[in-house]
Amino acid sequence: MADGLECLPVATLIADPAGHILLANRIARDVFGNELIGENLLEQLAALGYPPLENGKRPALQAVEVIEFRDIHQRSLRPDLAPLLPADGDVALGWLLSLTDLTIEREAQQQRETLLRFLSHDLRAPHSAILALLDVQPGDEPIFLKIEQQVRRALNLTESFVQLAKAESDGYRFQPSLFAMLVLDAFDQVAAQLKGIHLQHNLGDGEAMVWADQSLLTRALFNLLENAVKYSPSGTTVTLDLHSDADGLECRISDQGPGIAAEDLPELFDQYRRFDSAKGSEGLGLGLTMVKTVVDRHQGRIQCESVLHEGTTFLLQLPLWKD
Repeated sequence: MADGLECLPVATLIADPAGHILLANRIARDVFGNELIGENLLEQLAALGYPPLENGKRPALQAVEVIEFRDIHQRSLRPDLAPLLPADGDVALGWLLSLTDLTIEREAQQQRETLLRFLSHDLRAPHSAILALLDVQPGDEPIFLKIEQQVRRALNLTESFVQLAKAESDGYRFQPSLFAMLVLDAFDQVAAQLKGIHLQHNLGDGEAMVWADQSLLTRALFNLLENAVKYSPSGTTVTLDLHSDADGLECRISDQGPGIAAEDLPELFDQYRRFDSAKGSEGLGLGLTMVKTVVDRHQGRIQCESVLHEGTTFLLQLPLWKD
């Protein structure tokens, strides 16, 4: 068993029913800073700075609260504690504790959150101030129009980065949601950008419920609709069809635009990928990456079907929420 513990990629140790450590692998010895054998498991955790043991009390092992914590060396550690049960009983023969070091992941998460705050405020604020000044003192000179155009472009790019960062974060707030309402919210946001394009939807019975972060899923729908409008010629129609049954929900968004070449479809959702059909439009190719990220977090699927010179259809599939 000792050899088996040494092969494990995380700190792992075994204690007897009273909490005395019997075995510990090398990673565990490095984390705790001693040999561990014969030591009391709870005392060793307390020495690392485990919050539930800071009050000096030492409860039974089965009553110890298991939480991620930052230890005295500023490492982010996630403990997992499990009883070792016999094949024919439910009285623990001992305990297995593992400690996963999440320091690198948590530092990366902190950096992402810092970047998101920077993009959300520090980078937006000066651009918004410039637009406000242009609104107060408008001018018809070409230079003012170019300034406004470039500032709005910078704001749109910033918004794309912000939305992608939110989609990749762990800050999702899921709740039961009426999918038809999310569709209508997305339609309301796209309506102001229409360029002689007819938007229509068929919501079926409109009663399909999903377990969703409403803000992010609405934004994903908006991105799909915005793309359809952006690449469609004037006078055409963008259609959203919604269908649900016992197997889940299907949402199809179809346009009559230029289409996407078959060889480009496999890389459609990759970051910074832009194709011939996107020439002449602004952006960094982050919108569909955000859509794919959000759909994946909702345990769904997104596919694209397209024919050059005929149009494109995105098929979004999500599981239904069941009370």
